[in-house]
Amino acid sequence: MNEFTQFYNNLEVDNGLLIMLMVMSVFVAIFHTVIFMGLYNINLRPKWLFFVLNPLLIWLCSLYDSRLGALFALILFLSVFVLGIIGMIVSAIRSGVESSREEDARRKRSGKPALPVWKKILITLSGLIFFGLVLSLGVPYFIIIFFIILPFLTSLKSNNKKRFYKYQRTLPTANIRSVAMGLAEISGKVKMLEPLTSRIGTKKCIGYLYTIEDVRTDKDGDNSYSLESSETVCKPFYVQDNSGQIKVVTDDIEFIDFEIDERYQSSMKRYTQYLLTENMDVLLIGKAGLKENNEPVFMKEEIKDVFGISPVASVEDYNTMRPILQSAGYFVYFWVILIALIFLTPINLRNHTLEFGKIDFDLPFKNSKPVKSVDDFYNNVYDSYEQRNTEPVEDYNEADSLEITTTPSE
Repeated sequence: MNEFTQFYNNLEVDNGLLIMLMVMSVFVAIFHTVIFMGLYNINLRPKWLFFVLNPLLIWLCSLYDSRLGALFALILFLSVFVLGIIGMIVSAIRSGVESSREEDARRKRSGKPALPVWKKILITLSGLIFFGLVLSLGVPYFIIIFFIILPFLTSLKSNNKKRFYKYQRTLPTANIRSVAMGLAEISGKVKMLEPLTSRIGTKKCIGYLYTIEDVRTDKDGDNSYSLESSETVCKPFYVQDNSGQIKVVTDDIEFIDFEIDERYQSSMKRYTQYLLTENMDVLLIGKAGLKENNEPVFMKEEIKDVFGISPVASVEDYNTMRPILQSAGYFVYFWVILIALIFLTPINLRNHTLEFGKIDFDLPFKNSKPVKSVDDFYNNVYDSYEQRNTEPVEDYNEADSLEITTTPSE
């Protein structure tokens, strides 16, 4: 506490530094917004809240004391690190629960038993052990792994929707009459073989996607939603273009970017329905093959693990927005790396000025005491940086400083 008081009292902050800190707080607002909306599923209103709040709070603190404004800016920077770690843990737990429910539902539809509880517990413990191992490596490696490497690897994580749009960008749309066997993309109007009744409104359709979401309401009355279950039911149908038609075997088909047909909320649950109907213009990516009687069919491509259907209008909208979304992703990732580097840079107060040191990627806790509490962890962080930033002091010899003077004899 005495060291902090000394640091605060010796801190000198001018107007130029305050302006720079206010500008940097706007960039920190990007991460606050992403963390609260992406990791915590909090619907911010307005979306630009942190872009105004961060610099405003620094300015208000500086009206009382310029040092307080600089201290609050430092707290804002550190809050990205703290909120990000907590948010990743919360998001990982929530994502794990949702993935477990989806996997159980998928296995149930396939006639397989649900995943045993002991396997779910083992997967959870493995994740916690990995988190602990990364944390034990020290601050530099923890920040690099969780703020740079993991976000990049997460963006590479594949699913049916990503594979659908990936192949949609490279595959030509084939005529149904002359489609080659194997992975293919076709497009046309849907023709019904056998009617199906929808879950909401008992509407006549070919297939539907039905989702149930948990509703959570915060103190401001804003709702957030998390998926509880998802059900896709679809009867076989034909797709017809100008050259002919082909039967679609709908096992494991996924509805991608369909417009909402019906939605309502009741008892803290939200129910949503998406419909595949007669004469809808759709695009499919899957496998063209033959059944036992040599009938051409379109079905799931098992090797590429892709089988999706989407309205043509949704695919066109996605292709239009994709360059913008990709640029925004690069922009956010660039600032993630920049903030991570800021956290990795040692800052030292010397002669009433802030000095920025070099990033040291050595394991900071190699000579540290055992960590038995959170305080021990932060003490090791502090000690490691103190040792790193302490300059060697030359040995002082009194004899070297003595000046021998002689008095002239009379």
